[in-house]
Amino acid sequence: MTTENELTLTAMLTSSVQLTGLESGEVGIVSLDDLIAHDIGVHPCAVTKPESLSTETTAAIFDALKEADNQTPFAELFVTKLSQLLIAAAATQGDAPLKVCLTSDNSYSRSHLLGAEVEQDEINPAMGLRGASRLGHADYRKAFELECEAIKRARLDAKNIELVVPFVRTFSEAATVIDLLAEQGLCRGADDLKVFMMCSVPSNALLAETFLQYFDGFIVDVEQLAQFTLGQDIENTSLNYMSDAQNDALLLLVKMLLTSVESSNKPCLVYSRFIEDSPRFSSWLQEQGVTHVIS
Repeated sequence: MTTENELTLTAMLTSSVQLTGLESGEVGIVSLDDLIAHDIGVHPCAVTKPESLSTETTAAIFDALKEADNQTPFAELFVTKLSQLLIAAAATQGDAPLKVCLTSDNSYSRSHLLGAEVEQDEINPAMGLRGASRLGHADYRKAFELECEAIKRARLDAKNIELVVPFVRTFSEAATVIDLLAEQGLCRGADDLKVFMMCSVPSNALLAETFLQYFDGFIVDVEQLAQFTLGQDIENTSLNYMSDAQNDALLLLVKMLLTSVESSNKPCLVYSRFIEDSPRFSSWLQEQGVTHVIS
């Protein structure tokens, strides 16, 4: 698929339903958050704390995970289903890599999932425990371990799976999450495993050359980067007028990221949900040498 300005587009996979309409190599990145939300419907932390759930929620989770005899532990059901989804997605890629983005959703985004009551509300979830900070937090460690187990099982059948670490704010978070992945048997470089970073905050661009030392490349989340560059709450529809992929500050940050990876010989991909509605931004990306966008 191409835009009006001839950028090649690949898809963000958010549901297994999409797999029937995609051709080989058309998945740009897999969102674990969305797969969990759409195909499983259960809060990842809920499956690690079954003793904290009500009888009604427990029954609903067994139903969602399609377990008839109610004997298999939630954690095993969750891992099995998630790994099967990843294997199915990887199979559609042929020889092309399947980039899998680790979970990044905040407490607000997960509030509709079964078992969400196990997580405390946050005053400002958009800037709270999400991405790397959540993956490294003691309260969410068991859920992270299940996530890793699902990926490891999937990679037994699908060596083309690569990882993307979302929402990394500091070098310390970058180092910590790489170490945590290694502890779970997902060591960067081992068995050809590549680990990318999703660039979502200005610090990623301002300090790109150092962040690159921890990863095999970048993926720029244009809308998230715009949100934190402009201080915009994307959940507040009254601020939609601020959405502007042509904002000079945003373009400067994207340019910094592209320039940094060019000198490192590592890839920098671009993810933009609204690229088809932004012909000027599409043209600007092409001027920077970008040939395809994940949308």
